[in-house]
Amino acid sequence: MAQKTGGDERMRWILSFILILVILQVAALVYLVFQKRKRAKQEDRRLTWQLHFRDEIYDYATSKQTKMPDILPGNEDLVELELFALTNLTATESHQEKLYQYVETNLLTYYQKQIRHRRIDRRLNAYEAIAQFRLSPVAEDLQQKLHKHLSKEEEDVIVRTLVSIAPGLAIEEAKQQNDISFFGAVLAVGRSRDLSPWVTAFDQLTESFQMAILQLIYDRDDTQYAELVRMKTNDANPEIRKRALRALTRIGLEDDWQLYTPYLEDETSWVEQMLALRFLENVTPKDSIDYILPFVGSRSWWVRTAAFDALLACGGLEQLALVAKDHPDRYAKQKATERLAKEMKQHVVI
Repeated sequence: MAQKTGGDERMRWILSFILILVILQVAALVYLVFQKRKRAKQEDRRLTWQLHFRDEIYDYATSKQTKMPDILPGNEDLVELELFALTNLTATESHQEKLYQYVETNLLTYYQKQIRHRRIDRRLNAYEAIAQFRLSPVAEDLQQKLHKHLSKEEEDVIVRTLVSIAPGLAIEEAKQQNDISFFGAVLAVGRSRDLSPWVTAFDQLTESFQMAILQLIYDRDDTQYAELVRMKTNDANPEIRKRALRALTRIGLEDDWQLYTPYLEDETSWVEQMLALRFLENVTPKDSIDYILPFVGSRSWWVRTAAFDALLACGGLEQLALVAKDHPDRYAKQKATERLAKEMKQHVVI
């Protein structure tokens, strides 16, 4: 009898435990449903507010209304989305200036907090927004952050941001930032429409930024900086020389070809030889044949190819024929014969 009573007691405990679990699960389900509906209502309210703000900020930017739209606390992320979209879509400078003024008046404190956020993704997003909205009052705060322990990625982004909002501070940092990569420097300086301040400070900048400037001069085909490029073809730093030689292949004049003759020697690197030959191919000076011929038998495929391109451009099919006939290097003769046949075939009129 006592054993039966003990068994019933255990059964009641088990049933009670199961009942409690069921009640807890039902309560949890009800809570989740309630939270889901609550979040859905919140999102609906946020969406409604966002659409209303979109109309107001457009009217403000286009001067249809003079009052700056109010920002509901907690909706700063929606404001940011709308401002990003509007500044990207409008090319009217007066509209953009009004938007920049709006951000400085209403979101300065918000972004000052965001750049100190513990999460790096929030900080990186803030840097991009600051650059987009030209929020220059935070420039000194960003410069101070550069001298703290940051990841390389974050340092690069801050430098790029400074280029957008305070070029002078960015140039000062470019005189000290030895850790930024060449590509990081290109992305940073590339945000400058006008390279003049960078060119003025060129000799004081670190190597990455110097190479970046020369790269951008090449990319932009910016002939106004040709004199700087000419000077840097004789730089003591081989990397700077190579970038300058490459830039000059695009923006140089025919008279500049003599700047390349020191690099048409066996002692120079194959990159410098190739760039010099590419320049000769582009400007085709008549008296450059003697400088080109020694390189048609180069061991470097890149140099050989550039040499034959330059030879064809400067001397035509006649010079190719002479190499194919009389050159002492067997491979050069073979290559010239193949190239001559290819060129002749293109010249055949069907």
